[in-house]
Amino acid sequence: MAQDVLRVFFQKLSVVKWQDCCGLACEYWRGERMKRIAEGVYLLEGLRGCNTYLLVSGSSLALVDAGLGKDVDQIISQIEEAGFDPFALETIVVTHAHPDHIGGLAGLARRLHADILAHRLEAPIIEGRAQLPARTALQKAMNWLGRRNPQVVAGKLDVARRLEDGDMVDALGGLRVLHTPGHTPGCLCLLQEEKGALFCGDLLFNGNPLTGRGGLRYAPRAFSVDPDEVSRSAQSLSSLTIHALCMGHGEPLVYENGVTMEEVLKTISR
Repeated sequence: MAQDVLRVFFQKLSVVKWQDCCGLACEYWRGERMKRIAEGVYLLEGLRGCNTYLLVSGSSLALVDAGLGKDVDQIISQIEEAGFDPFALETIVVTHAHPDHIGGLAGLARRLHADILAHRLEAPIIEGRAQLPARTALQKAMNWLGRRNPQVVAGKLDVARRLEDGDMVDALGGLRVLHTPGHTPGCLCLLQEEKGALFCGDLLFNGNPLTGRGGLRYAPRAFSVDPDEVSRSAQSLSSLTIHALCMGHGEPLVYENGVTMEEVLKTISR
């Protein structure tokens, strides 16, 4: 039963027309499906898993999250269609180890020779040496889906760098790692301070993934190992000033004049 619900969840992720609760449209990049969110930040479109972001700094490329395995060809083709060299991809940073965020890791890392970076608590899951804790039937189903990934089961993925809170990632001019547990134990956010770009993974959703209703909200309780910690982690970001909030599901939010996360969190749909 839980597996059936999970399949419906991922089907909905691929067809829901997400709503931007601030009414701010993102700019399409060169007429392709890739969207420009901010300088050097692009959202790949039409993927069946999570949002995947391309980060461009000079000739160097990085990705935030990798979507599902079936997304790999589309990710590579969108990078090419936008005029970038996929083989310039140096790094894939994983926000957490749910299957819709790591399913494409093996294909991308193998074909493009990119390094995988993840929090140290998520690395064993990505490498197939451990499972995420499961509080609900849906989380057990998520683990079941992860075990069906042959690259994970065979231990063919290698995390090149295990990240900790406060670490810096050499991408987009420097990304600061913020450990924000709750959705998973090693869930992380990435902050590009000069651009005010915050990549929050599944800490926050823009829209309800099951109903399609718009509005910023915390990660769904059914998919989070500690829903109360999700809220605490989000509140720990209150002092940050951001210009772009890039979540794992739903349209990114762009704030041209900047806004504090404290103000953003006041808009959370309950």
